[in-house]
Amino acid sequence: MGAFRRVSVVAAVAAVGMTATTAASAVVGGTPAARDFVARIEIGAGASQRACTGVLVAPQWVATARACFATADRLPALGTPAEVAKVTVGSTTTHVAWLAPHSDRDVLLAKLAVPVAVPPVSLSTGAVAAGESVEVAGRGRTATEWVPAGVHAADFTVGEAGAATLTLDPTADGAVCKGDAGGPTLRRTAGGGVELVGLHHSAPQIGCLGEPSEGSRTATDTRVDDLAGWIRSTVADVQIYGVRADGRLTYSTIDSASGDRQTTVTSEASLGFVPKAFAALNATTLLLTTPAGRLQRVDILANNPVLTFGAPVDLGGGWVHHLLSYDGHGKLFGIYTDGNQKNWLRRYAVTTAKPSRPGHLVANTLIDEGFGLKQLAATGPDWILGATAAGALRSYRIPPAGGWVGQTLAASATWGQLTHLVSPGAGLYYGRTPAGGLLRYKDANPFDLNGADLQSFTNDPVDAAGWDVTAMAAVPFDSQPQNPADVSIFGVTDDGHLTYSTIDSASGDRQATVTSEATLGFVPRALAAVNYNTLLVTNPNNRLYRVDVRTTTPVLTFAPPVDLDFGGWSHRVLAADGQGSLYGIAGSVLHRYTLTTDKPTKATITDNTVVRDGFTITTLTAPAPGWILGTTTQGELVSYRIPANVADWERHSLAATGWTPRHLVSPGGGLYYARTPAGALQRYLDANPTNGSGTDITAYPNDPVDGSGWNQIQLSAVPWVS
Repeated sequence: MGAFRRVSVVAAVAAVGMTATTAASAVVGGTPAARDFVARIEIGAGASQRACTGVLVAPQWVATARACFATADRLPALGTPAEVAKVTVGSTTTHVAWLAPHSDRDVLLAKLAVPVAVPPVSLSTGAVAAGESVEVAGRGRTATEWVPAGVHAADFTVGEAGAATLTLDPTADGAVCKGDAGGPTLRRTAGGGVELVGLHHSAPQIGCLGEPSEGSRTATDTRVDDLAGWIRSTVADVQIYGVRADGRLTYSTIDSASGDRQTTVTSEASLGFVPKAFAALNATTLLLTTPAGRLQRVDILANNPVLTFGAPVDLGGGWVHHLLSYDGHGKLFGIYTDGNQKNWLRRYAVTTAKPSRPGHLVANTLIDEGFGLKQLAATGPDWILGATAAGALRSYRIPPAGGWVGQTLAASATWGQLTHLVSPGAGLYYGRTPAGGLLRYKDANPFDLNGADLQSFTNDPVDAAGWDVTAMAAVPFDSQPQNPADVSIFGVTDDGHLTYSTIDSASGDRQATVTSEATLGFVPRALAAVNYNTLLVTNPNNRLYRVDVRTTTPVLTFAPPVDLDFGGWSHRVLAADGQGSLYGIAGSVLHRYTLTTDKPTKATITDNTVVRDGFTITTLTAPAPGWILGTTTQGELVSYRIPANVADWERHSLAATGWTPRHLVSPGGGLYYARTPAGALQRYLDANPTNGSGTDITAYPNDPVDGSGWNQIQLSAVPWVS
């Protein structure tokens, strides 16, 4: 049962009050066990790498010891892990994407990047008692093996059952060893199954490989037999934040399949005010407006079993919106009423998971007037939903380039009476009634502008009462991965690995670069980042592939590339403008395509339009919707306006010489990043990237992003407005 492989374990374990002799240890001497739900966890890298055991409690969640993810100076926090962590369950190995630690026990739930096709362990249905016989399992060290291939288990007897811990004594020669921390203690049930009652916390290591063979083998477990409700609520897939009339936050979880609410937690602290509008960017980041029209960010520090948050971060004034909603794909929608009582819809691009200044909300776009909705819910990328006071449920598609297409899905007094309407995506809608009930709905196809397939669960609501909140926001299903900085650049190495780098746009400092363990299986000729989790690449045989990114930090993972069944993609450069246009140059011919979805397929890449021949630029990026930018072999920097009627394209020379980058990328906003042949990344700021002039470009030759190290063969920035 795999051993810890780190030198910093003592410091990390000491943070939870354990001693060096009990370093995250937990079984040895047992026999091999067919417990596919027992997981092996590898955390960190190099000298600080360590191994633990865990147990699958849901298809995409593993329970383990909180101490396993502790570092030398702190316990793990809610959110993305600080270190790379890999989990093996059955025959599947994947990475950890999210951590949810318990506030006062040595227990943590780790969300996996992908679900695992192994039946999870059953959760305890009753309290464990002293004298009870249990099975202790783990994947750590044994008496004779440092890193066993599988799971070992042994019988133990419960000694003392305390409020939060259990003591365990082996019935034979079993022992809990290094590498077993977080492993399960199981109660056998009458039907021949087992259920989870504890997780291994500490043990004296007696009988383990390299340790003394004589002495007490009493181990200590963290009790989880009373945490079944907490586990179910944490792994529930629908998360809804709320604000009460006294300014306190609430956090509720709902199981989407059954519609049952799993938990509601209320903060002790108050915001100090009741927001006018409220949106959840992700599970740890909320945006809200104050009564004075200030936009503020609230960071969730913990949400279950206690709800705590940091002091609000002010992001600027002028936010008079009474409704806000975030689509999970970088778009924030807001509705406000002007002095003439007209209701206007605006859209903003949110460029980072943690906005810290007004410049992190860009592309302020006025969509139209007449959006007199009582509620506002973003139901997916570029889609919103709401009802009028008269009871018309309206769905709208807001295309990337602007404008809208809308339709009435249903009409009844109930829709008009709802005080709030929220959606995490996937066609799930939740409506709060004036009495504080929460109704639920399922739209089989939320993007067809047709309400015929909208199912109401009138006789089976989430709750009939109790939702005593004045504001609500659902966490979008698609709010992962979270990009921590506002400039995100994907790359490909010469052996087919992906890279992901983040840059702070204000300082120009690179925050991080992560390289994937997996490869694409080929080295692409061209790369375009469509949005924060979607890439388009071409292979050497001129086929087009889509790559779906699962996590970006601290580990970069992606799904196997999807062949879009396109041949003939001989483009040497590609660029997406974030507003539905994809540009590519094949030879010297510039093509423009229309992307009608965030996850392009062959059917949704349309309108192959030849702009014209003669585009000999060697680099290509899209600095703004309807614009491209590139450099020539002579060192000229040129931009082109590509209007709807491509015959009216315009060429503008921004600089005559001096531009000889290997790659040129732009997220928008006038930010240009040029990768030199020597591997440096230079940065520039164009005060107006659509004026056709280069006189307002500021270069930072003495303050580059990096002087070297950018050795990727392809680079592409995520468009801010994607």
